[in-house]
Amino acid sequence: MSINDFLRLLGKYKYFISIYFAALPLLAFIIGFIDKRQRVIDYIYSILIYLSAIPGMISATLIFYTMFIVKRNLLNVNLFIYFLPVISMALVFYIISRKVKFDDLPGFNRLSGLMLMIGLASIVTLFLYRLRFFIGFFASIETLLIAGVVIFILFKVSFAKISGKKKKF
Repeated sequence: MSINDFLRLLGKYKYFISIYFAALPLLAFIIGFIDKRQRVIDYIYSILIYLSAIPGMISATLIFYTMFIVKRNLLNVNLFIYFLPVISMALVFYIISRKVKFDDLPGFNRLSGLMLMIGLASIVTLFLYRLRFFIGFFASIETLLIAGVVIFILFKVSFAKISGKKKKF
């Protein structure tokens, strides 16, 4: 079974997918009304964020791959697989951010580090995909050095967030 076959199989369950991704922002909204700033509520918010962020990141990566690597028209893709998880993730993040700071939620630093790492990997992949490898580098060596340092710092910050270590520069 290929990934395309899996996506087609998953697309047959539109009803269950739409219920799942509609329930996450709705639960976040309802929990916002009973919020008494207890530690248990922070854990529930954290679970909701993880339940929406993991499929949302996968869908965002899938959208990125479809748009830039495969160059397929996004008007012909399954809305429930490609866009609904990203919309649900954005809604959950927005609703929860109105009630608590993300830094107070357990595990959010690692999740945001993972999101940053996936975003950086996508950008580097696109850069390498579009790049035509020549023998020489046609910009100045300072430009190459600055780009290398910036990419290294961003990867180091995202890895530190994933591993839970404090940033040291």
